[in-house]
Amino acid sequence: MGKRIVKLFCGMLVIAFVFAFFTDTGKAQAADKLMEKYFPKGIEKIKPNKLLIDIDENDTCWIGAIVKQNDDILAMVRDFEACEEYVDYTDDFYWDSSIPKFYVDNGIDDLETTVQFDISIDGGDWQYEKSWDKKEQDMYKDGFTFYDAMGTAYDDNSVYFSIMDAGVAAEGKLLKKTVITKDDYFRFDLKKHTFKVRYRYCVQYGLLNNHEAGLQYHFTDWSDTTTFGKTTDQNLEIPDEMPAPDISNPKREMDEEGKWDYISVMTHFSQDVTDTLNAIYLKTGEREPFVIITEAAVDDLTEKKFYDGYMANATWLSDGQRGVSFYYDGSPFNEKSRILIRAKVQCESLGKDSKYDYAVDKVKGLKAKKTKTTSIALSWSKVDGAEFYEIYSGDNKLLGTSKTNSFTVKKLKAGTGYDFKVRAVADKVFVGLFSDTLQTPTKPAKVKVSSAKLAADTVTVSYKKTAGSGYQIQIASDKKFKNDLAKLTVKSADELKAVLDAQDGVETYYARVRAYITYGDATVYGAWSKTATVK
Repeated sequence: MGKRIVKLFCGMLVIAFVFAFFTDTGKAQAADKLMEKYFPKGIEKIKPNKLLIDIDENDTCWIGAIVKQNDDILAMVRDFEACEEYVDYTDDFYWDSSIPKFYVDNGIDDLETTVQFDISIDGGDWQYEKSWDKKEQDMYKDGFTFYDAMGTAYDDNSVYFSIMDAGVAAEGKLLKKTVITKDDYFRFDLKKHTFKVRYRYCVQYGLLNNHEAGLQYHFTDWSDTTTFGKTTDQNLEIPDEMPAPDISNPKREMDEEGKWDYISVMTHFSQDVTDTLNAIYLKTGEREPFVIITEAAVDDLTEKKFYDGYMANATWLSDGQRGVSFYYDGSPFNEKSRILIRAKVQCESLGKDSKYDYAVDKVKGLKAKKTKTTSIALSWSKVDGAEFYEIYSGDNKLLGTSKTNSFTVKKLKAGTGYDFKVRAVADKVFVGLFSDTLQTPTKPAKVKVSSAKLAADTVTVSYKKTAGSGYQIQIASDKKFKNDLAKLTVKSADELKAVLDAQDGVETYYARVRAYITYGDATVYGAWSKTATVK
């Protein structure tokens, strides 16, 4: 009896263990959908910018890095911060049973993005150790930042981290030998030492209903290495022309009543912008030399009056989505508006402005792909983020829209020149600049020949006029017109006359006529008439 009880007890333990194992595994797998949803190919590793070194007489007291969140990280963080909806969820861990829907949908508890830094000194080993992978660790180690929070989607998308501090390093072991004292200030000696830095993302979150599991950590690969010190090139020059920002992906943000609250755009800043900012800082000491000027206009095709907007964190040049306040009482914008948004970098200390960049790119490459007598097929290069395209005539008449980068204009007159222009539309109302105007004609109609005569060495062809710029006559001694005897082009004539070279043994001549039209830079020929025979 006792053995049976022991077996039963052991069996129950096994069942309990298996149940607990699969339950916890199921919860962990449920949380994996967060990674599968936002990082199906894994988290993209960081692409480091050049380091910003605060130089004073060829020495430095601190060295920093600007780190931008990648697009896949930003997409997750934006969704996380934008999800203000709360739902009821039974979990004894919470005082309140109502928690963010984002948590429930993704099976997680809290969310944070962080950055790890690693350093190598004078060609030595990397300093990384597994103990760094706990957020509770101090973010400084002998003057070197090895772990810090990345920030949010709206305030800190492009974060400046102070990764080396000479004052702290002087009191530690790792970087102490690289620090010198000058005028009672600690500075890194960049003349004698070389440093390498690499960094990587870490996404952290807890698991719903499984808080005992602790934080879950997902690291990217290490970034490419940034080297500075003996090889550091800090000779950054302020450019003659201020580099422009890149803005895109405009959206209408709605309030609870379904009305516009504000307009948001994505802002991205190139390495040229970062280098210029650093150059200005190193030469003038001004930390925030830039202002991003954002403007929007109702595009009525004739007169554009731009209204100033405000872009959050413009002076810090943060990358990512930025709310631009354009919608307010008395605003000219409405749901039927076509809105043009643009931005530029302004540097008051230098008295320079960059060129404007538009939230929706200008259509390029507009051309006539195929021309007929009553239609013209247009094509152009695709615009990223375009929902559809609007095709206009030269006199601002809307001819139609297309969801692809092509459109055929129909019901046109033969042998007539037309002007076309195209622009991209995003989120129903946001537009880019029009393409350059394309001037192109339709094909002239087929010419009808009424008679053809030969007198001495001259062939005279009579024809009915058709719309176009002129006519071309071709005379040959064969029906396929491989042996040309004469070819003549005229702008206007009731009769076409072609003088033939003396041809012995030719008893029959063949003649045909076609119209052509020149408009803009294009010349288009109509179809040849029926062949006229002259004996």
